[in-house]
Amino acid sequence: MRIAIDASTISTQGGPRTYVLGLLEALLRLDRDNDYVVFYNDPSHLGRFPLAREVVLSGKNPLARLWREHVLLPLACRRERVDVLHCPKSAVPFWSPCPVVVTLHDLIPIKHPETERFAARIYWRLQIPIAARRSAFIITDSEHARREIMADFRVAPEKIRAIMLGFDPAMIEERDAVAGAAVRGKYGLPNDYILYVGTIQPRKNLDTLIEAFSLLKGKGTFAGKLVIVGRKGWLYDTLFSRISDLGLGDEVLFTGFVPDEELPFIYDGARVFVYLSLFEGFGLPPLEAMACGVPVVTSDTTSLPEVVGDAGIAVPPLDVERVAEALQRVLNNEETATAMREQGRRRAKSFSWEAAAKETLDVYAAVKSQG
Repeated sequence: MRIAIDASTISTQGGPRTYVLGLLEALLRLDRDNDYVVFYNDPSHLGRFPLAREVVLSGKNPLARLWREHVLLPLACRRERVDVLHCPKSAVPFWSPCPVVVTLHDLIPIKHPETERFAARIYWRLQIPIAARRSAFIITDSEHARREIMADFRVAPEKIRAIMLGFDPAMIEERDAVAGAAVRGKYGLPNDYILYVGTIQPRKNLDTLIEAFSLLKGKGTFAGKLVIVGRKGWLYDTLFSRISDLGLGDEVLFTGFVPDEELPFIYDGARVFVYLSLFEGFGLPPLEAMACGVPVVTSDTTSLPEVVGDAGIAVPPLDVERVAEALQRVLNNEETATAMREQGRRRAKSFSWEAAAKETLDVYAAVKSQG
C-alpha cells in the first residue's frame, strides 16, 4: 500500500502532536511492506521522517487550513497515488480519491462546547460530523470515546476501533541524576512538589486542584509546592486570581511549556502527579507519570479510569475534599506511595506505540481490502 498521513498537528503542542509523532515513528520503524507519504503544513519539518516521502501543503491560519484540508490534501493524494489516507486529528476532506481513516480522539468540542474557544466550536461542529460519517474507518483513543461516537453518530461497530496510545520509551529508561538535577534547577523546582502537566484551560479543572492544595497547606500536612507544567490555553486569569486570593502566590510554580526531552526529569522529582480533567479522550500525562514511577491521582470520569486502571487513585474531579484526602494518602504514607509507583510502572508497560502501530496497520489493510 501507499499510505498517506496528514502530520500537520506536529506544528502544535499537546496530545495531538504526541499522537502523530509516536504513531509515525513506530509505523516507519516496524513496517517495511508499505510506502508512506507524510504531509506537513510547515517546511521546517522536512527531514524529520527520512524513510517517508515528505510533502509540504501550506496552511496554518483558519481559512488556509480549510483550503489545505479540503482542497490541497485530496489533490495531493491523487497526485501521489495514495491508497489510504489517515487524518489523525478529527477532520477529513469533503472528498477524497482514496479511502480515509480518521482518528476521532473524542467528542469534547461537541458535547462540551463551553470548553472551547468560539472559533474552535464552529470549526469542530462542522468537521467532526463530516469525519464520523464520511470516513471509511474511525480510530479512537478509548472505549469511552468509542461508545460515545457510536451512539451519537450511529457508527457501526465494525467501522470503529479503540486503539490505546503509547508513550515515549525514554520515560521508562534509567536517567542520569546529575542531568535531572540540572533540568529541575533550570525551572527552579523545589525538592518536594506535587505535579500537574497539561494545558492551562478550563476543562483541565485546575481550580479544584488549587483548592485541594490550599486545604493541604492549611492543615500543615505538606510543606512542598505545587508545580504546573504546560502552556497557557485560555480563560486562565481567574485561576491566577484565585491563587492570589488564597495566598498561594509563592507556593504554586508555573514552568510554561517544557520540551519533551526534559519532561521525564520533571516527573522524576514529583511526590505525586495530579490530573483532574473533566473530559478526556485518553489522557497521556497520567500514563507518562506512571511510566516514570510517579503515584497518580486522577479523575474517575470519561476515559481516565481506562488509562490508570487500579494503579492510581481515581476521585470525583470536583470534590475538593476527596482530592485533598487522596493526595494526603499518598504524601503521608510511603508504603502506599511505593506500591503505587510499582503498580504504575507495571500498568504503563501494557501501553506502547508499537502496539498502537500494529493495530493501526490492521485498520489500513482492512480499509484497502474493502476498496
